[in-house]
Amino acid sequence: MTRLSSIFALVLMLLLGLMLGIWVTSRVLASSRIPGALRYGPWFTWHKAGSPDADPYSLAVFARRGDIPMAPAEGIALFANRDSAGQSLSGTCHYEVSGVFPQARAWTLTAYRSDGRLMAVPSGRSAFTSAEALLADGQVKISLSPQPQPGNWLPLLAGERIVLALRFYETPLSAVASVLDGARLPVLKRIGCQS
Repeated sequence: MTRLSSIFALVLMLLLGLMLGIWVTSRVLASSRIPGALRYGPWFTWHKAGSPDADPYSLAVFARRGDIPMAPAEGIALFANRDSAGQSLSGTCHYEVSGVFPQARAWTLTAYRSDGRLMAVPSGRSAFTSAEALLADGQVKISLSPQPQPGNWLPLLAGERIVLALRFYETPLSAVASVLDGARLPVLKRIGCQS
């Protein structure tokens, strides 16, 4: 083996190792089982993402999405890419987010595409806020669907895989995120899907 072929073999191994490392990191960050995430039913969060002792995985997730994580004093952000039955969220289906929402000064429910960009629906609406929500028997019920729905409705783009972000601002939840009870969070139920 000549010196040139040894250098070539070394460079090739380094390039293959670099490509494999980038691919594995990308797959981990795109999965729903990201290390450091706490899961509560369909919702998951990185409760330390906005703090100085954030883990590197949560920092990478937010950097990849281009998001700024909320500091614990600001509130908590919960995400969902699956419904309460464990099926992936799709813009082709009709969902309902319902239940008693935890105490907070305000909350928002935002629909994102799976790549982290806002869902660009023709109406221009990709989020719903606590200031707009109509309550029924003290509970919030929001329909998410590509077709218009009565009451609180957040439009979806048919055919898109979606991720929901439910953010609670100035809430006691942020201080106790590691011991949240999934039974006290809204349910994310699939109502039906288009053929």
